[in-house]
Amino acid sequence: MLSPKKNGVIIYNPFYFELSESVCQPKGLWYNTDMKKELDFIRIDGTYYGGDQNWHTHKMMKLGGCSAVCACETCIWLAKRFGEYRALYPFDIADVCKKDFLRFFEIMFQYLHPGIGGLTSIDKFERMLGKYIMTTGTKMGMQKVYGRESYETAKKFFISSIDNGIPVMFLMLKHADPAFDEYEWHWFNLTGYEITVEGRLNAIFATWGSRHVFDFQRAWETGRYWKGGMVAFVRPEYA
Repeated sequence: MLSPKKNGVIIYNPFYFELSESVCQPKGLWYNTDMKKELDFIRIDGTYYGGDQNWHTHKMMKLGGCSAVCACETCIWLAKRFGEYRALYPFDIADVCKKDFLRFFEIMFQYLHPGIGGLTSIDKFERMLGKYIMTTGTKMGMQKVYGRESYETAKKFFISSIDNGIPVMFLMLKHADPAFDEYEWHWFNLTGYEITVEGRLNAIFATWGSRHVFDFQRAWETGRYWKGGMVAFVRPEYA
């Protein structure tokens, strides 16, 4: 769950793209795709794509705060996007700044905190986050998909959530592919998808204050016994 920074700088890894230049799209779009949908995800201080546990000075929050950061991001997004969920974020929703995010992170960490070995259960994550939701008086359910489920099941869950305007809270545990080492034992939000002209599903996600992309099928099919899963809020009209 500790972020892979070098000298305080996140190193961008192009390994997950593997696309020829002919497929690239200019002017800030990632790919020339048949289908793409990306949430207008939260920008902290107008710059950062989501939050970063390393902003905090507390040792345990830096080390094991990814689950709380992930939950904070989703709550802020929902509060900003849907008026009925405004109570999920107790600070200024019109101007999400790092100072307020860290205060919210501290609140959420009281509910979502790792035990020995981290917060590796999506069931426990759901229960802990649910306790925070109850304190806000918000009525909203959650759905989940376990890491042992098939790729097709995971794909349907992921795309459906994004199509309904809901980010997906994703837990990756162990992965056989060393290209995913930096994302092992880590929670982060999936914020969009794109299906390339070759038919590959890429997942857009937020972690450590930056926007990342990887091949969703490769990420899901870990080749390891220890698997994570996905959790997403579900609005009553989609339940």
